Amino acid sequence: MSVRWLGAVLAAMALVACGGNGNQAPTDVPADLPDLGDVPVVQFDYGTDTPAADPGVRDETPADEGTLTPDVPQGEVAEETVDPGPCVPDCTDRNCGSDGCDDVCGYCQQGFLCTTEGVCAVFCVPQCDGKVCGPDGCQGYCGPGCAENEDCAPEGDKCLLKNCEKQCAGKACGPDSCGGDCGLCPEGNLCGLDGQCMVDTNCYAVTEVGRCVGNERQYCLNNVLTKETCDTAAGYVCGILANMFVCRKPEICQPQCAGKTCGPDGCTGTCGACTDLQVCSTNGQCGEACGLITGVGLCIDGCNLAICQLGTLTRKNCCGLPIPVACRQDPDQIDPAFTCI
Repeated sequence: MSVRWLGAVLAAMALVACGGNGNQAPTDVPADLPDLGDVPVVQFDYGTDTPAADPGVRDETPADEGTLTPDVPQGEVAEETVDPGPCVPDCTDRNCGSDGCDDVCGYCQQGFLCTTEGVCAVFCVPQCDGKVCGPDGCQGYCGPGCAENEDCAPEGDKCLLKNCEKQCAGKACGPDSCGGDCGLCPEGNLCGLDGQCMVDTNCYAVTEVGRCVGNERQYCLNNVLTKETCDTAAGYVCGILANMFVCRKPEICQPQCAGKTCGPDGCTGTCGACTDLQVCSTNGQCGEACGLITGVGLCIDGCNLAICQLGTLTRKNCCGLPIPVACRQDPDQIDPAFTCI
């Protein structure tokens, strides 16, 4: 039986069941309807427009595409992103520098700098040369400072033991057994083993040729520095003659400035001048002022030596020598001095 014929039969059966127009039974049913036998009865649910779901058919209805579920690995929980909100500037107790966002709390006037705490401070250059402790002149402190059982010396160049009794009876100079000094000798003098100042007779860089310091002739004789003041009343001045510095009459004075950048020229002029922060050495070279440092020298720390030579301060890093050594006093010298040893 064809599908079309089966459809006609089913339609006719439906009309018979419903009475034709739904109110009365049909009167013109064909008499030659074939015997359909056991034809399966198909039930229709006229109460809904959606056919009954077949339990054997998988529901392919797509999920709601309006909600996206992020891919999260099994066993893990997706972290919720928290909006930090807008940046809130913070200028509490600050009058300059960053406000914590993208702006500043203010600006400093000329001559002032903004500190890390956000406060305008006077521009200042710390003065810590030769100091290991004490104030730096800019509201700060120099060096590593002193230990709890030490106090900073007034000069800031060393730390002194607290409550230490100085051993300076009868001494004008030298160590006081507490890390300090009993006194300092004037320039051109050394401190002897007896704690008394004496004239420094070391020749240092002065040779037999000598030199002129003002109108004073200085030369090395038998490893002893010898000084002679020229008699200007008699017309003598310190100058060079036959490659030697002597007291002589300036018939025709020739300036002697070879190798010199400052100081007297041996006549009545100079070989040059140093800057305000420098002084002229006795051999005509500009350098740092010695201050309180003498020819005995002083160890700034375990490595750095400062010593006054020829009227200017010489600094030496003992630890940076080809063979590193330490800065300390040489006990083998008659007049102990600080040196690299």
